[in-house]
Amino acid sequence: MKHRDTRDIALEALARGLLSAEEVWELAAKSAAAAGATPERVLSEVLSPEKAERLTQPLSSTRAETRPVFPDVSIRPASDEDDFSLPEDFVTPATMPGRERSVFGSDGPASRDIGALPGRLSGPRYALVEALGRGGMGKVVACRDREIGRTVALKTLQQGVGAEARVVRRFLQEARITAQLEHPSIVPVYDLGALPDGQPYYTMRVVKRQSLGDVLDRAELRKQWPLVRLLGAFVQLCRGLAYAHSRGVLHGDIKPDNILLGDFGEVYLADWGLARVDAESSVRETLGDSAPPPAFTSPSGGTPGYLAPEAAIGKWDIVDHRSDLFALGVILYEILTGRHPFGFAKDPAALVAAYEKEPVPPRRVAANCPLLLEDLCLALLAKDPADRPASADLVAELVEEYLEGARERERRRQEAQRLCREAEAPVRRYHELSAEQTRLAEEARRVVKDIPGWAAVDKKRVGWRLEDRAAEAERDSALALAQAIELFTKALGYDAECAEAHSGLADLYWTRAREAVEERHSATQIYYEALLLEHDDGHYAALIRADASLSLSSNPEGAQVFVQRYAEHDRVQALGAERYLGRTPFQSAPLEPGSYLVTLKAPGYGEARYPVLLGRGVHHEAKVNLYRPEEIGDGFIYVPGGAVALGGDREAYEPIALQEIEVPDFAIAEFPVTMRDYCAFLDELSPEEALRRSPHDMKGSEGAAVRQRNGHFEPMEQIIEGEARKLFPLEEGHLWRVPVCLVDWFDARAYCRWLGARRGARIRLPREVEWEKAARGADGRPYPWGDRFDPTFCLMRESRPFIQQPEPVGTFATDCSPYGVRDMAGGMREWVADVFGDKTWDQLDAEPEPAAGTERADSGWRMARSGSWITDRTWPRAASRGGLHAFTRGTGLTFRCVRELGRPPR
Repeated sequence: MKHRDTRDIALEALARGLLSAEEVWELAAKSAAAAGATPERVLSEVLSPEKAERLTQPLSSTRAETRPVFPDVSIRPASDEDDFSLPEDFVTPATMPGRERSVFGSDGPASRDIGALPGRLSGPRYALVEALGRGGMGKVVACRDREIGRTVALKTLQQGVGAEARVVRRFLQEARITAQLEHPSIVPVYDLGALPDGQPYYTMRVVKRQSLGDVLDRAELRKQWPLVRLLGAFVQLCRGLAYAHSRGVLHGDIKPDNILLGDFGEVYLADWGLARVDAESSVRETLGDSAPPPAFTSPSGGTPGYLAPEAAIGKWDIVDHRSDLFALGVILYEILTGRHPFGFAKDPAALVAAYEKEPVPPRRVAANCPLLLEDLCLALLAKDPADRPASADLVAELVEEYLEGARERERRRQEAQRLCREAEAPVRRYHELSAEQTRLAEEARRVVKDIPGWAAVDKKRVGWRLEDRAAEAERDSALALAQAIELFTKALGYDAECAEAHSGLADLYWTRAREAVEERHSATQIYYEALLLEHDDGHYAALIRADASLSLSSNPEGAQVFVQRYAEHDRVQALGAERYLGRTPFQSAPLEPGSYLVTLKAPGYGEARYPVLLGRGVHHEAKVNLYRPEEIGDGFIYVPGGAVALGGDREAYEPIALQEIEVPDFAIAEFPVTMRDYCAFLDELSPEEALRRSPHDMKGSEGAAVRQRNGHFEPMEQIIEGEARKLFPLEEGHLWRVPVCLVDWFDARAYCRWLGARRGARIRLPREVEWEKAARGADGRPYPWGDRFDPTFCLMRESRPFIQQPEPVGTFATDCSPYGVRDMAGGMREWVADVFGDKTWDQLDAEPEPAAGTERADSGWRMARSGSWITDRTWPRAASRGGLHAFTRGTGLTFRCVRELGRPPR
C-alpha cells in the first residue's frame, strides 16, 4: 500500500464491502486526530490482516462487475465457474422436528433465527433446473416445486454454511421483509426454510434478469425503450416504493441493477437485503418478535452514486424514505440524459460528489429534456432531504402528469406523421400531372400549328382533345397541390414541430416560387417565398439569400471585363453603373444575384456583350470567344454561344417548351433587311429573276419596289403615306430605311445566298433558337427590353394615333435586345430558317423552290418570329412564333440575316 493515502485506501475498502460508510467517516476522524500516522497504522485499527490483504486485489470498474459498498443481493448472471450445487439430501420437509443445533453456532441471533425456521428439507420437493445468478450475498437457482408444479427461484447464501452471523441475519431479514410487502412491483416470496446442511433459503417468483441497468448500458436495448416507455416503468417503480414506504420500509439500495423489467410490462424493485423498517412499521424483521424493532440508527450499506448525501456522511437521524427518493433522482437523471449525475455509477468517489457537488442540469446534457422532468429530477437530487418531494407517490403523480401530456403529444405526433405519409401521394401526383400538362400542351401546339384556321372541325378535334387533356391535367395538378398543402397543414395542427410537414410545405412552396421565376411573375414569387420561409429549416433560406459568383475566361485571354446590372426603370430593364472585374481569366468574382450584362474588350477584337443571369447561390463559369470586326461583318452583332433557357412563355403565341439549349457563336444583323439592301440585290439579278424576287403580292403586281427607267429598283412612295409622312418626310430618304416586305421565304433565302457570296461568308436566315436568344438574352425576359409592355416601346398596331403602316428601322429605340439587336419585337414579322423540333435549316435549305405558279398551300411550311405594325400585344413577346406557307407575302413580313462564325483564331 505504498504511495497511497488513507482516503484512497478507505474508498477502495468501501467499494469492496470491507468497510461501511459509517466506518469510513469514523476512520476519517481518526486519521485527522492522528496527525503523521501512516495509512497502514490508521487502517490497522479497523481492518483485519485478511481484509487488508484483499485490498491488494484489483477492483473492477464496470457496472456489471463492480460490487456495491456492502454485500447485497444484487444478482449477476451465472458463469461456468460458479458453484450452484445443492446438498445431495436437498428434499422436501416431511417433519417439523424440534430445534436442532445450528451449524452457525448456538449462541448468536442468527442461530436462534435459523432454529425458528419451520424445519429442514427431508423430501424431494425441489428439483434443480438451472443456475440463474449470484450477487454479493446470495446465489439463485431455478427449481421445480414438485408439490405445486411451478418453477421458482430458490435463493441461498453464497458463502453457504460458512457465512457470518450478520450475513445470515440480513438474509433472513430480506426474506421476511420482502414476503410482507405484497405489491405488483415487488417480487413475491413463496417459502422460507433451511437446507439439510442448516443454511437458510427462500423461494420467490422467477423474474427475467433484464434490468434497467442493462437497458441504460446497452445501446441495442435502449433503442427499444423510448423515453415514454422508460418513464412508464419509472412510475411503476415509484408506486412500488411508495407502498413499501407506507409500510415503514426503506429499501436502502435502489439502483438500475435492482430494477427488473419483465417481458409483459412488469417492473420489479428487487434485492431488499439492505432494507430497514422504522419504529412504527407493521413489518417484522424477525420471526418471533412481538413488536417491530426501534427506528434504525445505522444503515449498513448502499451503492456509491445512488446513496443519499445524508447516508453517505452518516447522518442517520435524518435518513428516512426521502433517502430512497434521492436514488430515484439519480435514476431519473440517467433516464433523461444517459449519464450519471455525479460521474461513473458505483465509483466510490461518487459518495463525495453526491455530498459536495451539484449535478449539471439535465437540459445542458440533453437539450430536448422536458422542463417538468428536469425540475423534478433536480428536486429529487436536493442535498437537504426537506427539499425533496414528500413521497414516491408524489413523484409518480408528477411523472404521470407529464406522461398524460406526452402520450397525447405522442398520439398527435403519430397522427401528424400519418397525414404526412398520406400527403406523399398528392405531392407525387402534383409533380407528375404538372409534367403531363406541359407535355400535352406542347403536343397540342405541335398538332394545332399544322392545321389552318379554315380547316374543318374534324381535322381540329385531335388538337382540341390534347388541349382538353392538358387543361384537365392542369386542373388535377392544382387539386393535388391543394390536397398536399391541406394535409401538411393539418399535420402541423396536430404537431406544430412536425419536421416532415414543414419540409413538405417548404418543398412545394419552393417549386411554386421557382415556377413563378420562370414565368417572371415576381409577385407570385414573393408570395411563395414568404410562405416558404415560415416552414424552412434554413436550407432554402440560405439559397434565397446566397450570393452568386462569376468565373470567366476568353479566347484570346487578357480581355478586360466590365459588368453592369439590370434594374427596371420606367418599365424597361436599364443598365446600371459599370464595374470593372479585371482581365480574363478570373475565378469566382462575387456578385449579387441578378441579371447582368458582361462586356469583354480586347485590342483588335470586336466588343463582346455577354448577358448572364446569376441565380441565388449560383456559380456561373463560361468561356467567351472574341472575333475581329471583319469576322463579324458590317451591320452584324456578335452573339456569344452557350447554353440558354428558351421558350416557356405561356403568354406568348405558340412558344416552344421551356428548355435549355446550347447555341454556338453567331452574328445576327442589327436590323432587318431594308429596302435599300434589297433593291441592291434586285439590281444585280437578271430581269426575269428580279421580277420574280421583287416585293409583290400574289396577284403579280410589282408591289413595294419598282424598276426605274435607269434599270434600278426603288421603293414605292406609297409605303409611307398620310400622317406618317410628317414624321418621315420622303425627301429625307426614309423610304430606303423601311424593312423590305412582300417577300416570301425563298426570296429571303436567295438574298442571304447573294449576300454571303458577296462577302465571302456563310450567311443565312437565323434559326429559331438563334433569333430568340438574340432577342431575349440570358434572363428569360419576354420582351427584348424587359418584362413590361407599352405600345410606345415597339411598332405595333397601338403605337401611333394615325393609321398604322411600315416605318423605317430603328425608329423605336426601346426595341433593343441585350446584345444590341434592334426591332425584334415590332415593325414586321421575320422569316426564320427552320421549324424548331420539326425541320432543320439544312433540311429546308435542301428543298428545291417550287415552280412559279405553285399554290401557296403547296409551297411548304415555314416559321416567322416577331410582331409587326399590324399585330396585337401577343406577337411582340420574343417567344411568340407562327407558321406560314413559304410563298406567303405580306406588308408586315420581312427577314434579317445571320452570319455563321467559324472557329476563332487562337
